[in-house]
Amino acid sequence: MTDRSVVDTNVLVAANGRDTHVDENCQLACVDELARLAREELVCVDDKGLIMREYGKRTSHKGQAGPGTVFYKQLWAKMADTRRVSLVPVEPADPEGRDFSNPVLPPNNLKKDAKFLAVAVKAHAVIVNASDSDWAEHRDLTNRLGVEVRQLCPQHAIRAGKPNGDHARP
Repeated sequence: MTDRSVVDTNVLVAANGRDTHVDENCQLACVDELARLAREELVCVDDKGLIMREYGKRTSHKGQAGPGTVFYKQLWAKMADTRRVSLVPVEPADPEGRDFSNPVLPPNNLKKDAKFLAVAVKAHAVIVNASDSDWAEHRDLTNRLGVEVRQLCPQHAIRAGKPNGDHARP
């Protein structure tokens, strides 16, 4: 069976190597992971288009497309292929899609990342992250919900001043 993944937008941004604080090793890890996901896994997005809209806003469509933008465009082109893309039904509790509490998620303060967690919970998928510290900081919540977070760049996925061992999850 194909594994299921939900890809945080920061992975696409890091793969593109623009407007990001990640180093070259992290960028390469993201490029490799996006290529692997496109070949081997079922990528899960919400059926309301919240994730795809965020991808579109954060990837550049001018000049030569970076690997993150290419992934976004390939995903968009494969939306009807249920072997490659899963449109997961979610119901945000607010119009901005920042709250998915009850019944999917317990109250939390993930805000813009709540859509990724809601999709991961409903699809039984892994969240793929490059540089967002929210996932390490909310590890208790993701563990309680049974959601694995695959940290591609744990050195970038912690907030300054936080101890590495307590928050990074390789």
